[in-house]
Amino acid sequence: MNRSHRLVVSGAAAAIAAAMVLTGCSDNDDGGENAPTTSDSTAKSALDAAATATEELTGAHVVMTVDGAIQSLNATKVDADIETEPQLEGKGTTTLNMGGTTVQAPFVYIDGRLYANIDDQGFQDYGDGRSIYDVSKILDPEKGVPNILRNVEGATADGDETVNGVEATKITGTVTGETLAAITSTAPGGKAAEASYDATVWIAKDGDEVARVLVSPADDVTVTIDLDKWNEKVDVVKPKTIEAPTEKPDAPTSGQPTREKAN
Repeated sequence: MNRSHRLVVSGAAAAIAAAMVLTGCSDNDDGGENAPTTSDSTAKSALDAAATATEELTGAHVVMTVDGAIQSLNATKVDADIETEPQLEGKGTTTLNMGGTTVQAPFVYIDGRLYANIDDQGFQDYGDGRSIYDVSKILDPEKGVPNILRNVEGATADGDETVNGVEATKITGTVTGETLAAITSTAPGGKAAEASYDATVWIAKDGDEVARVLVSPADDVTVTIDLDKWNEKVDVVKPKTIEAPTEKPDAPTSGQPTREKAN
């Protein structure tokens, strides 16, 4: 399978998968607490198997929810259906915080381009989507959910729980800021990147699919990525009408829209 065409909602997350992601660093510059790095062998094997299963997904429903404020993100939720084969495509809705106002942004990712309709201003072409959110990150083997799973340290099985109707094994541990950098759009280097942050993973007992990943990349912040409808086909169609942007979305500042609203 051509991994360059795989997603994250993951976000996910992308997303899998598309949240408004801006440049900047995590609010938690001091990093998390250091934690034991020795993993239970059974928990580690389950995480590796889940990472492989996630890499091999051909489609999924991804919901990424941000509880709290991360300087590099101004999205509070991404709800998307994504497929990776025969090519990377997706569609869904992002809830955005723009200058203290919550707006909805339906989006379509097709043919390597992201089209988003922010606050009912019409679909606009955002190129590869980096000025909005690079949906390829969420399930990317080297940057997204599979990467998080393979890099959990101190992994320990913590019983069974039901997540979105799926009976799952709960595994706790920590991940570094560098591991989370792509998902949270934070800087991959520096003190925060070297620090460890709490991570919890729920893996379906009937198979190796990931049901949920929860990480805390900053103080009083959690990012939750839920995945279900594994390998389902998604019908993605390019918007019929593409509006011309009123302003080029280059290097937006935190909390600001990538384009001014059309008059």
